[in-house]
Amino acid sequence: MQSQSFSTRRLVITAALIAITIVLSIPLNLGPLVSLGFISFPPAIAVTIVHVPTIIAAILEGPIVGAIVGLAFGLFSLFLATQPTAGPANAPFVDPIVSVLPRLFIGPVAWLVYRGLKSAGEQARLSTAAIAGTLTNTLLVIGALAWRFGVPFFATLAAVSINVVLEVVVAVVIVLAVVNALRGTAYGRGGSSV
Repeated sequence: MQSQSFSTRRLVITAALIAITIVLSIPLNLGPLVSLGFISFPPAIAVTIVHVPTIIAAILEGPIVGAIVGLAFGLFSLFLATQPTAGPANAPFVDPIVSVLPRLFIGPVAWLVYRGLKSAGEQARLSTAAIAGTLTNTLLVIGALAWRFGVPFFATLAAVSINVVLEVVVAVVIVLAVVNALRGTAYGRGGSSV
């Protein structure tokens, strides 16, 4: 019975985080709010949090669940890039090596970092995992763009450096808030036992 409820719990968390990823990705195009998970301030600032549920999935349920949520993130990104309303900036994301492959690694890397820091405090572990997951997304997507389309890696990284810093800060804040809230409830402070 323990195994069955554990599997049900894992399935529910995975489905919920995939749903959140999709909701964060749905195009809104309301001024700077491109979607709930992507805010753009032209000409150069764009911040995404769509990868954060993948990091949370890995921390809560392990690398396989993290990879599954990351796969959903990548597949939905690929789907959106193929839509007629997608702009020219989305054209490279029609290639699954750019849109899907990098997202498979966000969760496992975040989980490895989280697990590897067992001797550190919980808040440091969560923060570092959030940083690692965010940087994994950024570096692998830029790397895929460089590999597939000849985009200059370091120049692109420099161009998005302010975005990356903002994404890291926002990811750390969200991961700390969500994981602490979910785990705090599991330790008898009220609410869900997720």
